[in-house]
Amino acid sequence: MAKLQNDLARVNPGSDREQIIERAIDLALSESRTQQNPDHLYRDVLRNAKYTFYRSKQRGQTAWARYNGQFDISFAEEGVDVTEHGATVEEEAEGGNLLRYLRMAANQLGSVGVAFLEHLANGKRPAEAALAVGISRATAYRNIAALRKHVDAWTGEAA
Repeated sequence: MAKLQNDLARVNPGSDREQIIERAIDLALSESRTQQNPDHLYRDVLRNAKYTFYRSKQRGQTAWARYNGQFDISFAEEGVDVTEHGATVEEEAEGGNLLRYLRMAANQLGSVGVAFLEHLANGKRPAEAALAVGISRATAYRNIAALRKHVDAWTGEAA
């Protein structure tokens, strides 16, 4: 455990390596972990943390690309426009309604919810948006999960 904490103290804040080590510490502290040999524990939790980190990063990028490919979000002086590619006038009105709906949902996320949503809409990654509004990455991912539930409810998909 001390070895992981020493590694954490030496890495750059916000780096992938920091996130991997934080996950490894969480795994090492897990009550279901039965490994007692410290050398094996260190190696195993780092390996497992790397795997889960890169898997979730890939899934996040895939999901973001899927959502990003569906909607064009543009910010203007008058407000925010959300449209689907090749959207008709009716579809553009529906996109505006979705954005208003998401803004109401973002208001429920706390004082920085709307600003966080706008950073995501501007193409920032969750960690960058979290840093910009001053929340933790964990809170950012919880906020994204909450917003996805609202999008799923809006579109009628099962969560």
